[in-house]
Amino acid sequence: MKALIVTAIVLLSSAFGFANCTNAYASAGYSLSHAKRSMGANNFDHQQYYAERALQAFEKAKSQNESCGCSGAMDPILDGIENLNTALSQEKWDDARFYTKKALQNAGELLTSLDMCTLGQEAEPLPDPSQNDMVSAEDMEILATNTSAEEEWKAKMELKETAEEKIRVLENSIRELAAVLKCDRALQALKVPKGKSEEELRVETLASIRSFYMSQVVALHNKALFAMLECSKEQP
Repeated sequence: MKALIVTAIVLLSSAFGFANCTNAYASAGYSLSHAKRSMGANNFDHQQYYAERALQAFEKAKSQNESCGCSGAMDPILDGIENLNTALSQEKWDDARFYTKKALQNAGELLTSLDMCTLGQEAEPLPDPSQNDMVSAEDMEILATNTSAEEEWKAKMELKETAEEKIRVLENSIRELAAVLKCDRALQALKVPKGKSEEELRVETLASIRSFYMSQVVALHNKALFAMLECSKEQP
């Protein structure tokens, strides 16, 4: 039975595409945190120290993203690495801070890209207005005003419905697996997560909604893994 539980842990980590991005997401979070610390440092040595830590986190995310397979995450990763290498080569506080700030933005973009990959959505490139000289700036502004609110609401609703459906599927799969393996700890760790109401959707940004569901997925996945690890220790 112990071997079965260990096998289940491996399968749980790989059966769902989003699970593979957990480590990359964690490293992206560290890159953001260290870049913020570098920006807040009040002396050059501390600034460089945390910039180096942020660089290491970006490089780790690059390696982890190879198994995660999130193509949209590569650009912010590479940009972050380049900006931090440039920051570390500077001799002046202001110059190093300038490039670290750019890397901080890259870290935020990386987290957003991983969010979208986790929920099965790839970021779409923004349209280039220069490709259509016949459309005036005024026309584009009117079009954006009329469609942006409707499109944003549609995107929020689609995200809510897709994410909550996938989370229910994940929860049911873990519940069935835990029952077969007689791992009561995993069953007790599972909770039906609360979704977003329409009122909440209206006042929150699309990025914050993605982060909300991402945190639910990671929490559900990790609780099940930790519970099964404990069950594997108890089995003869």
